[in-house]
Amino acid sequence: MAKRSGFTLIELLVVIAIIAILAAILFPVFARAREKARQSSCLSNVKQLLLGLTQYIQDYDEVFPHWRNPFNPSGSRYWHEITQPYVKNWQVFTCPSDAEQSIGYGYNCDYIGYGSSTSISSDHKLAEVKSPAQTVWIMDCHSACAYKPARWVPDRTDSLYLYYVEDASRHNGGSNVGFVDGHAKWMLCDALLMDDSIWDRE
Repeated sequence: MAKRSGFTLIELLVVIAIIAILAAILFPVFARAREKARQSSCLSNVKQLLLGLTQYIQDYDEVFPHWRNPFNPSGSRYWHEITQPYVKNWQVFTCPSDAEQSIGYGYNCDYIGYGSSTSISSDHKLAEVKSPAQTVWIMDCHSACAYKPARWVPDRTDSLYLYYVEDASRHNGGSNVGFVDGHAKWMLCDALLMDDSIWDRE
C-alpha cells in the first residue's frame, strides 16, 4: 500500500482557518503598537515645540506669541512660523498620525494669544497664567488654532464637537498636549475636551 503524502482538503482548510484567526487577533495588536510608536514620536514633537515657544517668550519679555499676527514686521504671521527659527525643523510640526497636514498642532489661541487676519488682542504674559502646569498651550489639531469645543457646542453629537473629537482621540483614544510650564503628556479625549480649567488662564 502506497504511503499517503501531502495534505487533505480538510487539513488545508483547518490550517487556513487557524491562520485567519491568528491574523484577526494579531493585526489590531500590531496596529495599536504602530500607533503607540507614532504617539511617542508625536509627544517628542510637542516637547520640542514647547521648547521653541519657551525660547521665544524668553526673548520677548515673557510675552506669548499670538497664534496669528498680521502686524509682525518679519512677515511671519502664524505662531508656527515665528517658532520655526527656534526649532529649526519643519518636520517637527507634522504629527506622524496626520501626515497629510503640514501643521499638525494647534495653539490655544482663545486664552494664550488671540489674533486674526486684521487685528490682535492685547499681549498676554507668562506671569498672567495662574496655573501654568494645568493650562494647555498646544495640542494635536488639524488647524493652527486650537479651541475647547464644548465652550460653544453643548451637544456632544454636534458635527463640530465630533470634528474636535477626531483630533483629541488621534492617538489610541487620546491626544498629546503641551502645557504652559513646558511639560507635555498624553490625555484622554474626554478629559481634554470637557475640562474647562485646562483651557482657561483664570
